[in-house]
Amino acid sequence: MSSPDEWRRQEHIRLATEAARKGRWSRRGRRAWALLRSRPGQLITVGVVGALIGSLLTAWQTSGLPWSDGKQAVCWGTLPKKDAEALFRSDLSVRAEEIRPTRGSDSLPDAQGACRLLALRDGRPTTHIDFRLHHLDGRNDAQTAGWLTDFLSPLAVPFGKGYVGTAAENRTWLELPSGCADGGLANGPAVVEASWGKLPMSSRDDPRWRDAVARATVRLANGAMRALNCDGTLPLPGRLPAAPRYKNTEPRRLCGVDGLALRLSKEQRYELDGTLLAHSPGTARVCGVGVAGAAQTRARLRLVTVEDPRLAQVLADLGATFGRREFDKRGSSSVGSDLALYEASCQTGLVAFLIQNEGIRMDDLPRRLLPRYAAAEAERLGCGSVKVELPR
Repeated sequence: MSSPDEWRRQEHIRLATEAARKGRWSRRGRRAWALLRSRPGQLITVGVVGALIGSLLTAWQTSGLPWSDGKQAVCWGTLPKKDAEALFRSDLSVRAEEIRPTRGSDSLPDAQGACRLLALRDGRPTTHIDFRLHHLDGRNDAQTAGWLTDFLSPLAVPFGKGYVGTAAENRTWLELPSGCADGGLANGPAVVEASWGKLPMSSRDDPRWRDAVARATVRLANGAMRALNCDGTLPLPGRLPAAPRYKNTEPRRLCGVDGLALRLSKEQRYELDGTLLAHSPGTARVCGVGVAGAAQTRARLRLVTVEDPRLAQVLADLGATFGRREFDKRGSSSVGSDLALYEASCQTGLVAFLIQNEGIRMDDLPRRLLPRYAAAEAERLGCGSVKVELPR
């Protein structure tokens, strides 16, 4: 008899397969696909993926067609053989499995698409990179909060001027331009993202590996734009900046913000040891506190300023689901479980300020930090004076 976990997995496969074969992504089908791939380090077997994508999937291997002439490309016709193989070690072969970009059905017009690059040794998968096209939807998609935590990383670096997106230690994402794939149910932008579990190639093997993933993400974004009949293309980025370095936490100047202070016990000082600060101008400023040590991959406290108006709208929509909101002359605030959020209008459009407690045992920590943090960051951005009043 199948276990409950196996039964649920088979049900997700059935729903997603049915959605793919019908050529449309119902909300249940989209959720099933997301659940199957929700853990970046967990491989879906080749047989499962083949059944999942059905008639929309093409599976190609470097040892056979269509790469035998060295000219064809995979992942929505964007990645030539040499670029896909460069993402993995040279002793591995590569296969692509994909769902080509589509706007979905009339009732669910949000853009969807996926491509998985599988690295194989003796025909068996050893690692993979997942690329995905989807819309960010703070109001209707329960996974959006997790996406923001995972993809707005304090280890992220910018693609460069003119891009909205970041490249981090195991995730990369890029926003499609305004006007491309808009008009669906989601208020947020369409994004192309890349995620993986264990690194397919060590940075010691090739220190520019992250640059190659960033370029692949841009290639897929351009492929998605062509498939969705959007105008324009994004140029390939050059060499990315170095990742942010760990610094000692400054309790009296938290995340480099003057006047933002915490009174900490010895135990709390240990928990909040180590700070990472990443700034991608025009996208987001992300500070992670409590990230010291190689085993600590997630920050215990996150202070985030979202500078891109479309991404800030996603946060605003997410805040609207928390319940009561407090409005003032400049914006609105909301408080959820272990987080506090404030959105304000600036000369560049909507911006959002977020404090998120990921495990610090201090009551009302986001609520206490947000007013000063939002005021300081609004001043940095030239938004003028803001005074945050949080809901009781």
